[in-house]
Amino acid sequence: MLKLFSERLKEARLTAGYTQIQVRDHTGVNNKTLSGYENNISEPDFETLKVLCDFYGVTTDWVLGHTNNPHSKLTEAERDMVEKVDLDDDSFIKGDFNFAGRELTVEEKKELQAMARLFLNRKTGN
Repeated sequence: MLKLFSERLKEARLTAGYTQIQVRDHTGVNNKTLSGYENNISEPDFETLKVLCDFYGVTTDWVLGHTNNPHSKLTEAERDMVEKVDLDDDSFIKGDFNFAGRELTVEEKKELQAMARLFLNRKTGN
């Protein structure tokens, strides 16, 4: 995951049209430190990651590889998927879901479904 993270962080900077020096001047993140992030040498803390993502206009979920959409708005395909998933039936188990670049197994989807149900029941008091 670190390799994807470093590639996306660099891609976000380049797409936004900034040099590492410009990022330093606007965010206070040292350009040598940023180079370490972009070259798969080190990782930022959560606060630094948030600062960089906010500055580049991308989501942390995209940089971390949790989605292929760099922006906070869902794509039409993502909206369709969210609308179709129902944790009370088998649509979640039958759906194609990826995490960290690989498709979840049926067992993983069942565990995730059970955890989501527990979490949501706790939130609603059921």
